Amino acid sequence: MPNKTIYVKDEDLQVFEEAEKLGGDSLSAVIAQAVKRFVQVKRAEQQGMREHALTVGVLRSQGADDTRKVRFVGRLLAEAEIFNGQTSDRRDRGIYYRIYQTRAGKVLVWWEKWSCWEGESDLLEYAVLDALPDYNDEVVGKVHGAIEILPGELLQEAAEALGQELVEFIE
Repeated sequence: MPNKTIYVKDEDLQVFEEAEKLGGDSLSAVIAQAVKRFVQVKRAEQQGMREHALTVGVLRSQGADDTRKVRFVGRLLAEAEIFNGQTSDRRDRGIYYRIYQTRAGKVLVWWEKWSCWEGESDLLEYAVLDALPDYNDEVVGKVHGAIEILPGELLQEAAEALGQELVEFIE
């Protein structure tokens, strides 16, 4: 087995000792795992990707929120905000969308249905798809099963970022 010598600064020694205790296996295994993760992240960055952390769940206007984080490496393809409220400018309710491409080539769709009205909660949802959906495809969220049909302009922008053409064929 080949050897590599790692020099550790005095001020970093304690964290290396703790990593060895927590790793259980060996310090070499812990270091190898960290280096593999570092290489994956750097390769993804070279492709225009970075690590993202998105909040999903429910943001309640009253009471405790029910949220969690989802983390992935990918790149933002498109984003849009649609207003659908009741006021004259309709800016009291809306949906904010983001479409990402993951490192594995999947499409991650994240959306937030929000409201400025007291007593109405905001829903933050996401779905992971094998490909970009078509215009009338329903996207089903993984957190609460919320169903969404994405705006056409958002899908067009995402398709262009992927170098694809999104066209509805009519007989």
